[in-house]
Amino acid sequence: MIHQLLERPDDKVKFFGALTVIIKLNKESSSLSDEDAAELLVRLVEWYSQSLARGRAGSLVSRKLSSAIATFFLHFHRLWPAYTRHLLVCLASHRPLDPSAVDDTVSSADALARLSSTQLQAAIWVVTSVMDDVARFDLNAATNAGLYDAVVRNTPDAVVLMAACLSPHIEDPTAHSDAVKCLQSWATFAQRASSGHSNIPASLRPLLEPVISSLSRDSLFDASAELIVDVLSNYPTLMTNTQYEYLATLFTAPWARERYEKLLQGDFDFESVQFGHLLLGFGEAKAEALIQSSDGSSQHLLSLLCGLLTAAGYPVAEDRIFVPAVEFWSTFAETLADHVHLDEPEISSPSAASAMTQLLAAVSRAWQKITYPPSGEYCQWDSVDRIGFSDARKDVVDFLQSAYALAGPQLVATFADLTLSALSQSAWLPLEAAAFCLGGLADCGRDDIRFDAALTPVFASPLFSVLGDNSQAGVHLRTRQTCLSLIEQYNEYFERNVEFLAPALRLLFTLLGEQSMAASASKSILRLCSSCRHHLYPETEGFLDEYAALTHGRRLDCISSEKVLGAIASVAQAIPNPHQRYRACARLLEFVVRDVHRSRHFNASSPGADDHPCRGLRCFDSTSDEHPGLHLGLRALRSLVSVGKGFQSLSDSSIDVDASGRRLAVSRDGLELLHDQIMEILRELDEAFGKSSEIIELISSVLRSGFSENEAGPFVLPPDTVTHFLTIHTASTTRVGVLVNTACSFVSSLQSHEFPSREAICSTLLMWDIGLLRQLSEPESDPELSQNGIEFASRLLSKAPATVLSLRPADAAEFLFLFTLRVLDGKEPLPKGAAADFWVKTNPTCTPLNARIVDYS
Repeated sequence: MIHQLLERPDDKVKFFGALTVIIKLNKESSSLSDEDAAELLVRLVEWYSQSLARGRAGSLVSRKLSSAIATFFLHFHRLWPAYTRHLLVCLASHRPLDPSAVDDTVSSADALARLSSTQLQAAIWVVTSVMDDVARFDLNAATNAGLYDAVVRNTPDAVVLMAACLSPHIEDPTAHSDAVKCLQSWATFAQRASSGHSNIPASLRPLLEPVISSLSRDSLFDASAELIVDVLSNYPTLMTNTQYEYLATLFTAPWARERYEKLLQGDFDFESVQFGHLLLGFGEAKAEALIQSSDGSSQHLLSLLCGLLTAAGYPVAEDRIFVPAVEFWSTFAETLADHVHLDEPEISSPSAASAMTQLLAAVSRAWQKITYPPSGEYCQWDSVDRIGFSDARKDVVDFLQSAYALAGPQLVATFADLTLSALSQSAWLPLEAAAFCLGGLADCGRDDIRFDAALTPVFASPLFSVLGDNSQAGVHLRTRQTCLSLIEQYNEYFERNVEFLAPALRLLFTLLGEQSMAASASKSILRLCSSCRHHLYPETEGFLDEYAALTHGRRLDCISSEKVLGAIASVAQAIPNPHQRYRACARLLEFVVRDVHRSRHFNASSPGADDHPCRGLRCFDSTSDEHPGLHLGLRALRSLVSVGKGFQSLSDSSIDVDASGRRLAVSRDGLELLHDQIMEILRELDEAFGKSSEIIELISSVLRSGFSENEAGPFVLPPDTVTHFLTIHTASTTRVGVLVNTACSFVSSLQSHEFPSREAICSTLLMWDIGLLRQLSEPESDPELSQNGIEFASRLLSKAPATVLSLRPADAAEFLFLFTLRVLDGKEPLPKGAAADFWVKTNPTCTPLNARIVDYS
């Protein structure tokens, strides 16, 4: 059938015939005897020669036949070990020969001398197909050892073939390009080859020189540059020092200068960008040498690399070389750090100092490129360009952070000066770029007081008044948001310089009323208030009044509201006087209760489409289809969660490591009323919106707020109250497994404190847990409940084993053990893992049981 297909005159039929050969070989090669396989090879070579004789008319078929011949080699390399030589001899003699007729006594060079450029190219196709196919195999596997050895055996013949195609006597640029691609496949193989076969890379190295030479020819540049870039990036040791020096001299040649100038002028065609990658690849491969050398050639190359950051156009949207150039300089900075000594500059080499000068020049050029375009132009970009530009800005920040390791706080001072300069000139977009870079350096030294000298002029400047004045014509929205984020990024500065706290917070609260600024302002308020709470707590009442005014005007969206309430709560948490602290908490709860009442009102009515309480605010855009009542209920709970987090003790406060078993001190200064209020909020919203899984999750988050606390507080709820709230829920409750998981955390928190009713609470919760599991028809009907229910029992087993082992009635314990065994027989992986863990804790030394658990898992 294949013979008939390949003998037909129609190229499409011939192509299908060649494709059929590949499919048959891949699926049914084991069914061929050695004699049949040898006959097939002869026929394949014959068909290949016939197709080649047809010239371009048969090129598509010829390429597919070359793949078929390569596929034959993969399956029958033991019958065709010297495939390259055999193929060359067959093509030179214009007739197919039996593989056994071509042995080591036959010279490849003699055959090559008789081949036309077309025949050379045809041989290259087959070798390239073989190498590309071999790349998909694991050559370290024992089953592929024969294939690996066969490829290695063909190395000398393949090298001679590629050298012939790369010879300047071959005028066909396509033959040269195909040879370069073949060499690229061999370079990949050489990189994977065993270290014992060092002869492979040694054989390939001489072939790189004609490839480097061909870079100056426009018709050969594309393929040659791709190979050299690949070698520089992935296998730099393949090139010799002489070849590196040769390549370096080419960068100063007229053709290279012409390509470089075209790139900088905004020509981002493939070949132009490829030249940029070629230059960057060289710089990356020889970074150490460039740093250690102060000669004019090295400095010129560094200057060229620095210049790539100045190509015309906006990064990604237009400039396609900027991102790889920034990535190069980030890596270069990390390499340079091993040669520059900030604390002992006298031991830094002069060449390193020169490289440092180039690095700082790269910093100067990089930050200017990330200035946003005018709004009109930016709006015309598609989402891909916008995301790419944003990512490029992040890459620049990464570069600046790498450069900081070398330049130190002086880099912060530089961008502080650039920020002030742009501010004085009312250059709003450059101001945004400078402030963005200044903020990006915050991670380099949040607690470094050396930053203060640079930052104080910025925060003492008219910056705050400019940001707060919405009437300032031309101030870009993004500029205001970026500058505002400086407050959040440098909040430690405000801890050290409290005189700037008041104007910063005054600005932030002013901007809360602007929808476009509320998100940035509320985020900064939360961060600043949380870190500076011990300085701000005397102003708690003022913050509460400010928030009340904002909510009264309905100018605050839900997301911003939650953050501001959390910020005020963190400030209130620092109030030393318990009575004043709890009074502040009561005022915060009033805002939450107001939202609860509004949510119940909307839930009981049928509001129209225009009656949504947050219409026109940021939160409405993503929740417009949400019922207004539920929307307000979620807002109330999220606010309560935020307040609960704010009232948590600071993580760096001292913790008594011997706290287990101590009694939790309980204050009577109004805590009971606060506890009652919080629980009433939870009960009301649970009753009204308990079908919402998000409501259940938020309720659980509120309950958890006090579990980790070591002192009494508004959210450290009485254990009996928490227990009662949890146990009123049944298996029909939405996401009841979340509540069981909360119970797990709850019983763990009880172990740190002495409660007279601790054992009774654990027993009550365990019976509730077992009761929930009993209500399941099958464990798989609610995997979340099954998993968390078993994990709760496991937690008790490790924390209070007597509670589980002395469980009454006895059939409850029996059910629990049998239920875990049923889960082990099930298909849900998470419940099965929990059940296995339960049994390990029950009897960790029972070998047969452990074996069964492993089998089930």
